[in-house]
Amino acid sequence: MAKKARKKSAAKKPSKASTKKATVKKKTKAAAKKKKKRKTPAKTFKEKVTGAYRTVIDSIKDADRLRNKLEQPGTSESE
Repeated sequence: MAKKARKKSAAKKPSKASTKKATVKKKTKAAAKKKKKRKTPAKTFKEKVTGAYRTVIDSIKDADRLRNKLEQPGTSESE
């Protein structure tokens, strides 16, 4: 037996409150796009390499400090 098709209701109009929210969201997104500016200038290649080098050196020094904190230099486990 075939099912009866339901009546389709007329398309509902969006309420005034929801349309206001939609327009506000659109405006804020557009305003945010306009305001996005680069805060700091782009780094040069030299600055990038220098930063990477310093990061590596700092991590080595930190590992050395931690090693010395756990076991003072001049002592060994074999003694």
